Amino acid sequence: MPTFSVRYFDPIRAAVAEERAEAASEAALRAQWAETGRVVLGLRADGKVAKVSNKQSASFDVAWWCRELATLLKAGMTVVEALETLDAQSRGTGRERVHSSLLRSLREGQALSRAMRGAGIFPSVLVASVTASERTSSLTTALEDFLRYDEMLDRLRRQALSAAIYPAVVVSLGALISLFLLLYVIPRFSRMYVDFHGSISVPTQVLMLLSRVMREQLPLVLIALVAAVVAAGWAWRQGLVSSTAIRAVEAVAPLRRQWDHFRRAKMYQSLALMFRGGYTLDEALTVCEGMGLGASADSSLAKARSELARGRSVSGAFGDAGLTDTVSERLLAVGERSGGFEAVLQTIADRHATAFATFVERATRIVEPLLLLVVALVVGGIVVMMYMPIFDIANGVR
Repeated sequence: MPTFSVRYFDPIRAAVAEERAEAASEAALRAQWAETGRVVLGLRADGKVAKVSNKQSASFDVAWWCRELATLLKAGMTVVEALETLDAQSRGTGRERVHSSLLRSLREGQALSRAMRGAGIFPSVLVASVTASERTSSLTTALEDFLRYDEMLDRLRRQALSAAIYPAVVVSLGALISLFLLLYVIPRFSRMYVDFHGSISVPTQVLMLLSRVMREQLPLVLIALVAAVVAAGWAWRQGLVSSTAIRAVEAVAPLRRQWDHFRRAKMYQSLALMFRGGYTLDEALTVCEGMGLGASADSSLAKARSELARGRSVSGAFGDAGLTDTVSERLLAVGERSGGFEAVLQTIADRHATAFATFVERATRIVEPLLLLVVALVVGGIVVMMYMPIFDIANGVR
């Protein structure tokens, strides 16, 4: 029979206690304890809690968790009580295992930040912010700061994704129309040209040959299309699409400069968040190295830390490491003189975020009509080549 650890409120003693008990199931144990008048606050099976899987990590909404936890803490709950409430609310979902892992660690005497790090599901900047809040007893403030940070990044991601959706839809529709013409329309037109004694242009012959081959190999064409869709879905879920897109962007200098705006917005926003929580700049830079900003950014961060350790000013160290432009470097110098370093970091983050958002908006206005033009030329070219022999017949009649 399985053994459970039960945390409950005893109305007779007016106290919260924890005991071990055996029962056939969790439901049976809850019913058994309810009959005695004791209120079960938490229940877990004995045994080591497994680390959260990658699938559960992808489905866990960290922003939702921070928002709910901050709300419960503001209402006067302790961290354990708030997590128990979230655990009860998440029964039957993927979030239940995360909460069970956190509660197990807290009951073992670990700090919340260490429990979050052990769960392997929370961003490093959030863990760092919670760690800083444990020094100052300002967990609610740390959660709200992270929510503002996450909102900024989410807004930039949505802008980039929205800009990519329209071109993808246009190209997909153009490809579907072209396939429809090649597989259905052109084979019927080609029958008209069987007894045609005039000359047929080379582009039209190539088009008809391509259409005939695709028509004859239709099962293979359909299999290839399905395989392409499945492969694209798998690559998207594995993150290969985004990583390939990032490599392609970094290979083009103008696009790489704009992508640097996004990475620097994320970096400076993280620095501002941790600096506000009491981290030293060296500690904050160390956390930023694990945020997945890219190999070049990690190298620049390591160089900046090295320069700071040698006694260089922040503006000089960041400038030599390639983490600033002219304006950002001067803002950092002003922050060093005035002491308002947190506000300066936030200002730099906002500058880079605005620059990236402006680029996405302008690029969208340029790329969308260009893509429409390209798709129209491809589809229109197929139609023109399909009708060229008819034009020749019409000229012969004249």
